[in-house]
Amino acid sequence: MRINDVTGMWAARYLEFLQNQQRIFSQQISQAQIPFSTNISASVISEKLRAQLKGYERSMYDVYNAIGMMNVAEGGLNSITANLQRMRELAVQASNSTLNESDRSALQREFEQLQQQINKTSQQTQYNNISVLAGEVKNFQVQTGPNEGQNMSITIGTINTQTLGVERLNLNTVQDAQNTIKQIDKALEQVSNTRNYIGATTNRLTSAARELSNTMVNVTSSVSTLTDTDMARTMMEFIKSQLLTQSTTSMLSHSNLSRLAVLRILGA
Repeated sequence: MRINDVTGMWAARYLEFLQNQQRIFSQQISQAQIPFSTNISASVISEKLRAQLKGYERSMYDVYNAIGMMNVAEGGLNSITANLQRMRELAVQASNSTLNESDRSALQREFEQLQQQINKTSQQTQYNNISVLAGEVKNFQVQTGPNEGQNMSITIGTINTQTLGVERLNLNTVQDAQNTIKQIDKALEQVSNTRNYIGATTNRLTSAARELSNTMVNVTSSVSTLTDTDMARTMMEFIKSQLLTQSTTSMLSHSNLSRLAVLRILGA
């Protein structure tokens, strides 16, 4: 059986594009020259500027790293939401009193597989070896600027069958199925709240990245003869492509894991 994975195919092509971009940016940066060697005053200014840009560069790296982590977390939560919605559908079916024992057993088996998949997603949704849905992102500090106090804290709670309250649910009886529907609705609301938090945090990080980018460009532009290469923008794009590459690689890995999980369930 062949399973089409549009996300995985897109990620693979995008990864190749990003890698080509990095090679171009790296070459531009390495060839940049500072034409101030004969001007002591200008040389001092350029060195101070380079030091200042290093701080912005580090902050931008941290911000894009955090954005990548948020994107990976959102992808995992999307998968968990789909599993919960399917579990709810099964619970609605199991609420029918006309089901025989064989029918109910079949529904229960699929229900248990979905529970297991939620826990696997929680453990396997990782960014840079951090399990972002397993409680490892707690008071995660992100430096959003080069100075003291320019940071933000990120916390993503553990999302699994236990914390969602669906660990012990079953479809053995009509009453069990009814209770399951009620609890899954609560779990879906909990996941939705987490996704809203991730969305709001991503927006804040994106805004911080935009401000850092603009500042880098403006600082470098203040010394118009620094180099023929627009160093600030080139560095910004180089860092951005590095982080997008890392995030895309993680998404591609997660896509492959999901595909293998489906094959295992189907007995392929």
